[in-house]
Amino acid sequence: MTQTNKVQILPAKAEDTLQLAQVYLHSRQETFPWVKHPTQSDFERDSKGELTLKAVLNDKIVGFISFYEQDNFVHLLFIDPEYMHLGIGRQLIDHVRQLATAPVILKCVRKNTNALAFYKAQGFKIIGKSSWESPAYFTLQDTRKEDYPHFKLR
Repeated sequence: MTQTNKVQILPAKAEDTLQLAQVYLHSRQETFPWVKHPTQSDFERDSKGELTLKAVLNDKIVGFISFYEQDNFVHLLFIDPEYMHLGIGRQLIDHVRQLATAPVILKCVRKNTNALAFYKAQGFKIIGKSSWESPAYFTLQDTRKEDYPHFKLR
């Protein structure tokens, strides 16, 4: 596949919505069997009010991250399945670290073992879990505090 050194991480614009929604839908169809009947319109609903950064490779949006800045919370991180395992997710996480004011937190579905392994490799640790939600999830927090220029170590 293509080298990821040409990946650009940029703020998403309104005109990117269709491509972002397609990445979201395609990724969920391929990797989230627990999501019944995902639709392209889910993207706008699920990312509303969040900063969305897009990963662009050869003029194509191949992934994105949506970040709720007020809580330093990553809500969505999705890579087009055709572009997985190229370091794009790591680049998106690294970019959010530059914006966050405290270590990032996120939720990850327990069944999503690939994502859990990815987040652990990026320095995240499990700090909580749901007991009654469906699907069940873990809450993770980034441990790499030194990677946050806007976070003051105490």
